[in-house]
Parts: sequence; C-alpha cells; structure tokens
Amino acid sequence: MKKTTLLALALTAMIVVAGCGKNSSSSNNAANEPAATTSAEAPASPSAVASESVATESEDQPAELNVLVFESPNLTAQFWDGAIKRFTDKHPSIKVNKIVSPDLDRTKYAKQLLASGQFPDVLMSIDVQDFTNSNSLLPIEDKYLSQVPGAEGNAINGKVYQLPWGAQTIPYIYYNKKMFADAGATEPKTWAEFVDVIAKLKKAGFTPLLNGGGKDTWATTFLLDGIISTDVFTQDPDWVTKRKNGEVKFTDPLFMNAVKKWKSLYDSKSFNSDGLSIDYSLLQDAFLKGKGAMYPMGSWFVAAADAQKDIDVGVFTVPTDDGSIVIPYSVGGPASVSASTKYPEAAQLFATEFVTDAQNVVEIVKSDALIPLDGQTVDYQYSPLFQRVIDLIGQGKKVNAFSWENGDASMIAGMKDEMNKTAQNIILGKSVESELAALDAKWDQTAARSK
Repeated sequence: MKKTTLLALALTAMIVVAGCGKNSSSSNNAANEPAATTSAEAPASPSAVASESVATESEDQPAELNVLVFESPNLTAQFWDGAIKRFTDKHPSIKVNKIVSPDLDRTKYAKQLLASGQFPDVLMSIDVQDFTNSNSLLPIEDKYLSQVPGAEGNAINGKVYQLPWGAQTIPYIYYNKKMFADAGATEPKTWAEFVDVIAKLKKAGFTPLLNGGGKDTWATTFLLDGIISTDVFTQDPDWVTKRKNGEVKFTDPLFMNAVKKWKSLYDSKSFNSDGLSIDYSLLQDAFLKGKGAMYPMGSWFVAAADAQKDIDVGVFTVPTDDGSIVIPYSVGGPASVSASTKYPEAAQLFATEFVTDAQNVVEIVKSDALIPLDGQTVDYQYSPLFQRVIDLIGQGKKVNAFSWENGDASMIAGMKDEMNKTAQNIILGKSVESELAALDAKWDQTAARSK
C-alpha cells in the first residue's frame, strides 16, 4: 500500500526543542527527543546567513576546504560527488577537495590525519567524543544550528560539534522470509520465542544468525549492542552517565547478564563460523545471498534489501524477555568542523548546507534508509520494508543504542573500539567475566588520563 511521507528538511524554519536525553544512539529518549515545528515561510538559507562572513574570508583568497568522507555500498562516490558539486555550483568561490577514508573506520583515519597535521576542514560521521578532549572540533555557531532540526540534542556540555540529519535504529533483526516459512518459524517477540526460532532454523539446515567483523570490528557487535540496549537501558537509561561517574561497572550483574545472553548464542553455535574473517560488505552480501536466516543490522540495511529482488526480507526488533518492543534509536549526522580550519565560516556553511540540502536528504533516505526527524519533510514513498521499520518505531519505547550514543550520552573516547575488541575476544573463547573486568580497567585508565 502506497504510503508517502513528507519529510522535508528543505530549508524551512525549525524551532528546535533540545533534549540531551538518554535514549537513542544519539542522545535522546522518547521523553526528550528533539522536536521541531515547521513554519509556512522559509527563513533565510544558511548561505544567506553566512554570506557576509564567507565573502570576507574570500577577499584575500578563495576558501578551499578539505572534506573527509567515507564510501560504502549505500553511500557511493557518486553520492558524495553530487552533494559537493551542488554546493560548489552555489558557491563558486569555495573549492572543496574530497578526501576518502581508506575504509569505513573514518574516525581512525581522522585520528591519523590529525596526528600528521592534515586534519580536514570538515569531517563526515566521525565519533565526536574522540576529538573533544583535544579541542580538535569547532563548536557550531548558533546562526548555523538554527537551520538544523534536532541539532541541540547532540550537544556535549552545551556545545554542538556535529550536525544531524536523521535517525537510525541500531539494530533491528532482518530475516529471510522463505527460510522462516520452510522452518515453520514466525517472528519472535520474546527471548524464549527467539531461542525457539533458532532451534527450528537449525533443524531445517539453516544458519540461524549472521555476524561479521574482520577488519570492520564494529560489525561484530550489532546484536550485542541491541541486547544491551534492550536489557540494560530499559532498566537504567542513564547507565553510561553513571559509568562516567563511577556509579556502575561493566561487571555489574545487569550489564554482565546481557553480555552472557549474547554469548549463549555463540555457545549454541547459532552464528556462522566464519564471522571474524568477513568484513561488513561480505557480511551483507552473505545475507542477501541466502547464507543465513537472520541478520542483525542498522536500519540502513533497508536500502540494500530493497535493491535486491531475489530475497523477501522481513524485520523485527531485538526480542525482549517480556515481549515488549524496544527501539535502540540514534539521532545523528555527518558534519563536523575542524577547530583549526582556516575558513571557519565556509566550513560551517558547507556542513550546514550539506545536512539541509533537500536533494541530499532525499538521496540519503533512498540510499541509506535514513529515518526522518520531527520537522523534516521530503516527498518520498517508503517501500513496504521501510514502512515496517517506521511503524515499529511508533510502537516501541525508544532507548539509546548502546555504543552508538551521541552528545552527552556517549561513552568516553576510545571505549567503543574497546567494546568491539572485547566482543571479539569473547567470541574467541575468553570469559565474559575476565573481559568485562578488563574493560572496566581500560575505562578507568582512559578516564584518568583525560582529567
């Protein structure tokens, strides 16, 4: 059934209700998710707001920006090239050089560039908290923030270092409908039902769950992140803040039991055996080629699933003990600005126009299944799978997506990588208890160095 959602980030006036919450992979929960209202008349565009400042920068020499991007199966070189060209066509006095991360870990590459004195002027989708202690990022000025819905919700100590343009759920569990039917399985709601589905799939000769890792260590933890989000954050939505304050630990029963639940799936051989040898792209390809029945992944997978016509894909949320629907939810976006840029006005202008450009928003919804925020509108028809993703959000309770938090709700710098390594060590046979104790020690050491 055709369902069109007007999502328009197009340049309309937004009144942002900020909320540094504890619920999504961003920093918002259902109670304080940033809301926005749309006026009938468009305000001055970001280019108009900053035109005088940019002109001043351009009097001595044209602004030249180096912009760090990353390319993926969904966000291709053509996507980035088109977005950059639309900006430079509007602003011919500003030159933009595209720098491509050698892999999807753009945060790691950004750190390398920072260490070598080549930090770009604008950076796309980095882990902001890894750069705030070194004062490497420029707080976005209010005149630009006012153009971006939801921007204040990602503030760190009252300052915004990354402009959002939508939301993601991390993860949902996608499944092969034919395999489920052949195994006599239906969508589970409770954890007990989930375990039963796994047993049925095994009996039918299918690999129940797919997992990856390889060079993309972050691809190891999608289901683990989901279990922690549903089991820990529903009971203690401020858990990460409490860990920062030393009030809780990874070895506490609440957190440890969530990790043990995930580990039990490995103990029962529910995953593919080659998970740590395949990277993110091969993992996605494995599911699309029918090598596994279930695929825990972020909402962006919808775009790849819709492009593949040889597989009928369904989706459900990470099952909970009581069957309630919980949505690990992340409000975020790509654009951050270097504190050392020679062209702060041009860089902030580029960042702002990138996340508010109507065509960019349409393209990101189409290519990466970005979920619109309140107040965003663009004329787009969802596929049935995408519509199901949207409907589930409305039915469930939003919580932070563990290790994908933004703003004040995010973990301290470097700990996301440590969590990924911890997960891989557990898969390789190390005990949950010893690995979480080591993670606590690493957190405390890292926190002490940053004081």
